[in-house]
Amino acid sequence: MIPKKHKLLFWLVLAAYSTFFAEVFAGSDMLPFFNIWGIFVVVPLYGLHVVLLTSIIFKYGKPTLSTLVFAGMLFGLYEAYMTKVLWQPNWDAPLIVGEVAVLEVFVLVFWWHTWFSFITPLILAERLLTSSRLVLDGLTGKFRRFYSGWKGYLALIIFGGIFQSVNSPSIGHSLLSGISTGGFLILLTKLWKWITKGQGYTLPELLPDKKEFRFLAIWLGTLYLFLGFAIFPERIPGLVGQGIILALYALVIALFIRALRASAQETQVELEYPSTPAKYWFIIWLVFVITLVAAISFLGSSSGIIALGSWFLGSAISILLFVKALRRNYENL
Repeated sequence: MIPKKHKLLFWLVLAAYSTFFAEVFAGSDMLPFFNIWGIFVVVPLYGLHVVLLTSIIFKYGKPTLSTLVFAGMLFGLYEAYMTKVLWQPNWDAPLIVGEVAVLEVFVLVFWWHTWFSFITPLILAERLLTSSRLVLDGLTGKFRRFYSGWKGYLALIIFGGIFQSVNSPSIGHSLLSGISTGGFLILLTKLWKWITKGQGYTLPELLPDKKEFRFLAIWLGTLYLFLGFAIFPERIPGLVGQGIILALYALVIALFIRALRASAQETQVELEYPSTPAKYWFIIWLVFVITLVAAISFLGSSSGIIALGSWFLGSAISILLFVKALRRNYENL
């Protein structure tokens, strides 16, 4: 029997990883672990989504490109009723069709939340905190290679440093953000290793049981209701805008269910991956801090162009991966 405190700590660290890649990278909340809103709303929002969706994947199927992508998209749809960004973002949306911000749907649902809020932190948490590599095993070759070595995370952290500089008000803010949030993640990871004393838990063992799942689901549902009414309720559109988002919800849920059924029939082969010394993760953190400062100091407006280009490139690649996941979904069932 795994101690409850070990499971709770794992969920907390996983939530922190997800919040870091999603919010700190984007510069939406540069210090999410050190303010009231971040601690009681942002971190739980990300953590609950990741833990619950991962639990569903392991309960009814296996991690595959299809199950991970569709789960990540389901995650990203929170940007509709919770933040209203998929309808009326806080910036000038370049394309509104049927009361829906089209580019924001592609960027946030297909790309950002799928890969930065869900898949990337989940792979990292399983790699650093558990003895299993089941999520990594479920990816296709190129992505498996990217996430299996430290160089992939180095590339991600450099990208995150450049991307954050677009929304950062100053070098000081970025420096504080990089040092404090990265340091906090390292401390949490060290705390996990100290408290668990090197126990070789697998990812499925650390996921909630039926009773815990119900409690977390109610908590997430409460967050949906709270944010739905507390944040810009006037931005909720009419029947057309809501109908499009609800149709997208229905489509993604249907694809997710189909992917779970297909994955349950697949045989997953456990592979061996090289270990990464602790000093490499420390170096990656330092590179992140340096990139944050360098991006603001030397790139200037160019960082905005790079970020905008990444929006389109990331969305295009994610749409192609969605199509690939869709095709595999129907080939395997």
